[in-house]
Amino acid sequence: MLYAVFIFDLEIVNYRNYGRSRIRLDRGINLVVGDNAQGKSNLLEAIYLLSTLRSSRASSDADLVRRDLLHTEFPVARLATQVERSAGNLMLEVAIVGRTTDASHRAGKRVRVNGVPRRASEAVGQLAAVLFTTLDIDIAAGPPLLRRRYLDMMISQVDRGYLRAMQKYARVLQQRNSLLKRVQSREASASELNFWDQELAHSGGIIMQARADALGHLVPQAQFHMDRLSDGLETLSMTYRPAVGGLDEHDCPIDETEWTARMLRALAGLRTREIHAGATLVGPHRDDVIVEINALPADFGSRAQQRTAALSMRIAEASYLRRALGDDPVVLLDDVLSELDARRRRGVMEFLDTFQQTIVTTAEPDRVRDVMTRAAGRFVVAAGTITRFEGE
Repeated sequence: MLYAVFIFDLEIVNYRNYGRSRIRLDRGINLVVGDNAQGKSNLLEAIYLLSTLRSSRASSDADLVRRDLLHTEFPVARLATQVERSAGNLMLEVAIVGRTTDASHRAGKRVRVNGVPRRASEAVGQLAAVLFTTLDIDIAAGPPLLRRRYLDMMISQVDRGYLRAMQKYARVLQQRNSLLKRVQSREASASELNFWDQELAHSGGIIMQARADALGHLVPQAQFHMDRLSDGLETLSMTYRPAVGGLDEHDCPIDETEWTARMLRALAGLRTREIHAGATLVGPHRDDVIVEINALPADFGSRAQQRTAALSMRIAEASYLRRALGDDPVVLLDDVLSELDARRRRGVMEFLDTFQQTIVTTAEPDRVRDVMTRAAGRFVVAAGTITRFEGE
């Protein structure tokens, strides 16, 4: 596998509110300053999309194309970056095609790696990145979907087998749910579920094993950083709750085969209920990670505690990617530091200083003066245009 070190060239064309911008980033800290709604978040979203091939915010690809192009004949946005890495330089290009009235133009993403067309699944993780945002508080205290996404986006960058299993699982789950509804309405036999049970459990076993393995590294790291950022005043726990039934924290399958077997037993035991519901009630699409702060559910914690827990989880993610890849991810902080007090900000930056490249955005440069004085590169964003700032 090839590992990213740092981005040194980035081009953004017709993406969100950007027309055409090209910048050369520096090793170390890059600080991006701008008022709200000028394009700071869009910049980091673009970099994260180059890593994961998924937007951190948009519900569809069409939302990513510059709005005034959406009704043109061929609405397309383009992202391109050059990355220096230990295995040799990398060029990544992503074209995002919006909806069009021309049937010959297929909406979606086109990807090139070093000039060669690739499937999206082959490009994910070529540039590894971790994104901190002000909405991260919800990965600690929000719905289970966000914690599953936290794991999925992270693991997919280092394990293409996991990404393939996720894609297959989604297809099989859709087929199985459709069949359950047909069985419910007596249009199909319950015995037809046997094949789909095997397919779902096989992919599900791969996913649950990978999640359990990842959490084995994440939990102690997140706990360590929660303790460090809170000066020992707050504790954090994260417990995997796989949706296969009958497991507690001391009863965790040891490999994919056992996870698959557990899921098959759960599917068999719930078949009658699933037919009645017309939906699959067990499997990784219903997993959760229970987050507790000071031994209480995270949603009982204060906003400051929840924010520190979420920061600790993201820092643990960066540590996981570094460990799994053997090299550093690019670290992206979207207006996060301005919300922290000086002590927590110092604690976050002490850790992130150990990474090859960090890109920090802020609308309040006076609140991050300590970051500005240490930044290797400083940039200003205004109305979708980014320029280097050389002044004091």
